[in-house]
Amino acid sequence: MIKVPNLTFVNAFRFAKEMSGTILEEGDEFDFSDVHNCDPFPMLLTSMTIRKTKEESGTLMCRATHCENSYAEHMRFYRAIGIDRGRDLLENYGNSNYLPITRLEIRDLRVQGFKSKERVQEVIENKAKAMATVLSKGNDSFKKWLKYILTELMRNIPEHSKADSIWYCAQYWPSYDLVELAIMDAGIGIKESLLDNYAYGELIDNDLDAIQMAMKPGVSKAFAPGSYSLSQDEWANSGYGLYMVSHLCKELGGSFILASGDCGVKVDHDGKKNVYDTQIKGTAIQIRIKPSKIDNYEDLAKKILRQGEKTAKESSNAFKVASKSTKSLFWDGD
Repeated sequence: MIKVPNLTFVNAFRFAKEMSGTILEEGDEFDFSDVHNCDPFPMLLTSMTIRKTKEESGTLMCRATHCENSYAEHMRFYRAIGIDRGRDLLENYGNSNYLPITRLEIRDLRVQGFKSKERVQEVIENKAKAMATVLSKGNDSFKKWLKYILTELMRNIPEHSKADSIWYCAQYWPSYDLVELAIMDAGIGIKESLLDNYAYGELIDNDLDAIQMAMKPGVSKAFAPGSYSLSQDEWANSGYGLYMVSHLCKELGGSFILASGDCGVKVDHDGKKNVYDTQIKGTAIQIRIKPSKIDNYEDLAKKILRQGEKTAKESSNAFKVASKSTKSLFWDGD
């Protein structure tokens, strides 16, 4: 019997590490009796951990007991694992307080873009806008922030991860003045992505190095020594997305988690960083912010971006100027 822990992010990290290398046999049982807390990030991470373990074991007929958490069922936690409980992953539902676990196939996004004569980044931006509209409750500044966050993070996946799909989940708790967004993929991970660029080869020895590097302004797989900025392509990736998101979360009274490979880094609202052991195939992100603090969003975003570009100018391994898409997402349009 495999006991699935209560779904906190610390437990999810630990469970992912414990399950690494596990080979399941037909009839093995997952016990969900300890699952009470069900925040988006640990639900995504734990469901993917079990799903990948089953796939790598070639075992699809594992048993599941005590799948009785109604909220987990409604958020499609069990369904994401492959357990026939709750609504189908293809169903489109949610409201202004939540978005259930959802899978976006990269291939479908590309096909949709081809049919509408749009690039996949534009398709992702449109989906991010729709998701932000659901959760923003008519607050235009909040909507703009959410759209930026979701677009920047999701477009990294087809551009860098080599993953087949994007998974996401979100929850808004009005009584706690708190929103949590979680995004995950099962791609090559941050370290392998950055090491595709020889400019970072001598700077990255492990997953922690890669995560810390990825959170710096201007760090991108697309960077080449001597580069100041990218072409005028509005969708060129200049490496400011994770930097902007992590600093915005901190400034807006929340927290940010970036996890890949064997570690995860959590940045708290006071700027303190904690490192956790885990084992993740791909990349997992948790974003938490307090909506009440977003009134000065645009001024705050501009301040963070200016500081990022100033910092990047002092680095020999970063784009010095953010791309048009990074700037336009929170300066122009809706």
